[in-house]
Amino acid sequence: MNTLRKIYFICPNNKFAAGGVKHIYHQVAMLKAQGYYAVVLHKKHRKKENWFNLDVPIAYSPYLFKQIKYNYRKQKITVFKRILLFLLKKVSYNLEPESILVIPEIYGPDIHHVEPEIEKVIFNQNCYYTFDHFPLERQSETNPYQSQKTLATIVASDNAKNYLEYTFPNLPVYKIRLGVDPDLFSYSGHKKKQICYMPRKLKEDVAQVINILRIHGVDRSWKFVSIENKSETEVGLIMKESMLFLSFNHREGFGLPPMEAMAAGCYVIGYPGQGGEEYFNNSYSSPIKDGNILDFVKEIERIIHLYEIDPKDIINKGKMASDFIHNKYSLENEKEDVGNVWKKILAEKKS
Repeated sequence: MNTLRKIYFICPNNKFAAGGVKHIYHQVAMLKAQGYYAVVLHKKHRKKENWFNLDVPIAYSPYLFKQIKYNYRKQKITVFKRILLFLLKKVSYNLEPESILVIPEIYGPDIHHVEPEIEKVIFNQNCYYTFDHFPLERQSETNPYQSQKTLATIVASDNAKNYLEYTFPNLPVYKIRLGVDPDLFSYSGHKKKQICYMPRKLKEDVAQVINILRIHGVDRSWKFVSIENKSETEVGLIMKESMLFLSFNHREGFGLPPMEAMAAGCYVIGYPGQGGEEYFNNSYSSPIKDGNILDFVKEIERIIHLYEIDPKDIINKGKMASDFIHNKYSLENEKEDVGNVWKKILAEKKS
């Protein structure tokens, strides 16, 4: 083992495919492969994500998640709640005092008060959620990022790293390059006249863009495909057969779907969403300023027109995008970054 300290990743269960959850699993798998004792920590027994295939150690703690819920909602701990917590602790995995708890950024301003004696690392996959539910009035006590028990924050983009380093100059912030699975999101030049998109975020923008295109009479030979409630394998197949992907990233720490679409050879049009600026490039994609609906629609129409004139040009740009993504955001690079980051975190702890 690289370390005797056990590393537990708090992980919510999602009914839909979510990049944040997937990369918690990825990090645990990569740490395990490098000899670390890493475990995914879920709420409910026998629950695990099944929309992608990754075998990782899983433990369950309804007690910990109930603490998080009470803490997040600032609920008073009544006698009944104390009894409930006592009973839940009996059926929950027992965290060792010397373990490390890795927490997502989504659990609010007081997460450091949950299991306060256990040291923590914040896996911040969207820096723009950092201050959700933080009060606007001045606080006298520290927040999770300023707690003495917080060892570091891990992020997934240069944008997020700059944001958190500026905001919390005394906290170590480390970037991990997220990797794309070449077995699922490999390049395909055999494209249909198909436009795919994910409608979960910015639904108002999605509705405007799609309806304006239809009113303008986009050639009926082009098919629109909404990607939702799909397994990771199904997402990969849709992207591989689609010529265009529409990005509705919105203030993302990184923004995984457009990157995966590029890896599959799609020409991507849409919002980089802050974090995505490091992989959007005018040479092989069309970044659109956030919220500019008409520019978004006009660019889709322009690219469709170019495709109708010379399909090879747009297909070749999809190949350029795929080559760039697979080179910079490979699973090998992610594994290397994960190992290096955790070596630094644990070395700083020992010093």
